[in-house]
Amino acid sequence: MLNKEYETMRQVEDTYWWYQVLHGYVPQQVADLLKDGSGRVLDAGCGTGGTLRHLRDRNKAWDLHGFDFSPLAVEYCKFRGFNQVSQGSVDAISAEDRSFDVVISLDVLCHAGLDETRAVAEFARVAKPGGHVILNLPAFYFLMGRHDIAVGSVRRYDERRVRELMAEAGLRIKEIHYWNAWLFPPILLWRQFSRLLSFGREKEEAKSDLTQLPGWLNKVLAGVARVDLKLCRWVGVPIGTSVFVVAAKPNS
Repeated sequence: MLNKEYETMRQVEDTYWWYQVLHGYVPQQVADLLKDGSGRVLDAGCGTGGTLRHLRDRNKAWDLHGFDFSPLAVEYCKFRGFNQVSQGSVDAISAEDRSFDVVISLDVLCHAGLDETRAVAEFARVAKPGGHVILNLPAFYFLMGRHDIAVGSVRRYDERRVRELMAEAGLRIKEIHYWNAWLFPPILLWRQFSRLLSFGREKEEAKSDLTQLPGWLNKVLAGVARVDLKLCRWVGVPIGTSVFVVAAKPNS
């Protein structure tokens, strides 16, 4: 991912509606899994620390760890006070086997330069028996656009591919669903158009879809997206811009 996009991420991840929804949902999932109130949690590909911040706000008893491939991202995390963050790659995790109760990785497997199959195997390796892996991934290859170029994404996923990856790593899926279905049609059109805008341009010129929005608009989008996420989870809507999965590692 381009350094300028890490800078953009840091600027908007505490307020942008999409992050607000995901950062509210993931800590709730972790809390549901760690019912005794304690646990060791790894954010694999932690970016600039937004998820770690919301996990810390949810439960200060959780032992939070993270890593990211970008030294700039690690610096941002440490500036936020996360000292158990280091540089590393999801397909070669520097941690002992069976180290974490929950492994989280949000929109990371899609990035260029990593082995997705090996990365999921690494998530399974460092998860404790009975532990869990939580992933959020960009959905559907035909949604590839300028945003993906800017953030270094070369893959998008459907439910079938996610199930294959989990099965290959020996993980059992407990929950899987698409979300952000309500914006699927306009985003599909925009992404196709943005690919045309980026044709023939250097990668460094690409720009993600992240931007500061007026407060009222951001609030409306966040509210609708929260409802969308709940409906997608309950109903099993077959479309969305993201696919979310919670998988368990067997006890033996």
